[in-house]
Amino acid sequence: MEAGGEIFHDLFDLWNFWAVIVMIIVCVWLFHHSLRYRSSDGKTIENDSDHFTPGVFPKENDDLRMELAWTIVPFILIVYLTFVAWGPLDEVWSADENAHEIGVTASQWNWNFDCGDLDADICEVSNIDVEGQTRPLLRLKAGESYMFNMTSVDVTHAPFFLDWGIKEDTVPGLITRLHYTPSVDEIGSSLLMCTEYCGKDHGYMTAVVEVHA
Repeated sequence: MEAGGEIFHDLFDLWNFWAVIVMIIVCVWLFHHSLRYRSSDGKTIENDSDHFTPGVFPKENDDLRMELAWTIVPFILIVYLTFVAWGPLDEVWSADENAHEIGVTASQWNWNFDCGDLDADICEVSNIDVEGQTRPLLRLKAGESYMFNMTSVDVTHAPFFLDWGIKEDTVPGLITRLHYTPSVDEIGSSLLMCTEYCGKDHGYMTAVVEVHA
């Protein structure tokens, strides 16, 4: 079975692939019609405005096949992407009875981690210097299952575990949860950042997550 991070990175690549395909189709269509139907020097265009009714599309210009195509094809693509994106959510939303619970409290513009009574080898919190600023450091053990119980004390934040490819909102007055098991392939340090605009120092609201063997 793939590690959780690999699943979400593969999903990200899939969405980017289809985004590029759609962009190519739209751009080719746009340039084709821009060239095909451009005006020519010396060409006179008849004013046929008397035969148009405001708000009514001319029936002679209707193309049912084209209308069906640009409705059905995008619909199928959206349904497909929704289906493949829904499955991996079990990786981060499913409850694990053996998961170690970690409290995460967001505030402008800081992260507070609470390891509770967990051994330091399983979960440890300290500080680290990040580009001249003191930021929280969360140390976790590879292969261990973790459940992050998250909330906010002021506004909505969104912790994004950059290398893992997962995120979830933290909302004042609510507890949101995120489950993850870092693999041995994810040993090392990675960045946690806020991806929900939360004020003037939003861009500096970071932390470091370190996975060790």
